[in-house]
Parts: sequence; C-alpha cells; structure tokens
Amino acid sequence: MTSVMETIDQPIIPGLPDDLALRCLAMISHGYHGILETVCRRWRKLFHSAEYSNYKAREEWSENWLFVLTEGSENQWTAYDPEADRWHPLPRIPTHHPDQEHLGFSCACVLNKFLLIGGTYGARDPVFPHQRALATNEVFQFDPFRKEWRKVASMRTPRSHFACSVVSGKVYVAGGRNTSSGGGLALAEVYNPLIDKYVFRNLWYICLTSASTFDELV
Repeated sequence: MTSVMETIDQPIIPGLPDDLALRCLAMISHGYHGILETVCRRWRKLFHSAEYSNYKAREEWSENWLFVLTEGSENQWTAYDPEADRWHPLPRIPTHHPDQEHLGFSCACVLNKFLLIGGTYGARDPVFPHQRALATNEVFQFDPFRKEWRKVASMRTPRSHFACSVVSGKVYVAGGRNTSSGGGLALAEVYNPLIDKYVFRNLWYICLTSASTFDELV
C-alpha cells in the first residue's frame, strides 16, 4: 500500500536509474495507464507529466489507435487501443458548439496527431429536424501523448463533405460545400502542421500540379 509519506523524490522504480525507469514505462501502451496510475503517486504524476509525454513523442512511441465518434453521444469521441484491447473515452473537444450534432467532417493523422477538420454543426431539435446546419472552418488536434485536444489553425474556407488526404506530411483538403455556396467548392487548401498554417489554392491547380512540385511551394 502506498505510504502517505511517499514523495516524488523517491525513485520511479526502486533499483533502477530514473532515466532507465522512464524509458521502460514510456514503452507501455496508453491502455494500461489507468491500472499503472494506481501503483503509486509518483507513477500517477509521471504519466500526467510533460516529461513523460515529451519522451514518448521524441521516441515516436505512439500506438495504432482507432478513433470513433459514438452515435447519439453529443460528439463524444472514443479511441480503441488494440495493444491493450481497451476503449478510452477522449476529453471533450473545446468547440463553441458542444451541444450540436457534428456531421460532414474529415479526419486525418499526421505527425502522430489526430486532426478533426471542418464539417457542419446542426441543432439536435426533433421539432425542427430540417434546420439549416452551419459549416465550420474549425480544426482540432488530439495529442495522444498529452491526451488532450487543442484548436489549431482554422481553414480559410468553412466546408463540409470534402476530400481530405495526407501527402508528404501535409494535409490536403479539397472541394466540399458550405452554407454560402450554392454548388460545390472549387477551392482547396493545404495544411502544414509544422508551422500550423494553411495555404489557399485553386482546386484545378492542385489537379494539374504534381504532388512533388506542389510540395515545394507550401
């Protein structure tokens, strides 16, 4: 049983240097953290520390997770960790529309981060089921190491039901529609996660330009 006199000055794992102990614990899947956090206060503090998340990120020890938006859950995302065979509810997304239904978005994984891009928000109102939804340009990023969402650079054009792909470490979004356009959007954008910035491009320009050449322009 953990002593009430336990302090963070105690070794992470008795008998091991702290740097080696940190490396051992950092190799363990996120799915086991809930159990391991009950071992002692030192471990609980460690798993929630920037030191631990930065170490895993630096070593690129990220697991393969399946992200799922559960139906009827008021935009509650969960993640499946196949290594631990566990489902994890993710924290709430810091959006301005927490009580509205989120549809028509796209997702992408880049640089070990999960991106939730664009889409529409509509009221969950059974009395007025055909209310016009509002397209958004918001983009949120989930960091599996820190286990938190944060808002990143927004697209320049609100859009939903659009094409999305990752090429050479950048996120390409193209087409789709929004509430101000009668037809489809002939516009595309490219997101560079290293500088947290979008570049605005004409859709046909991307189609006619090779990925290798265009990559140099972003």
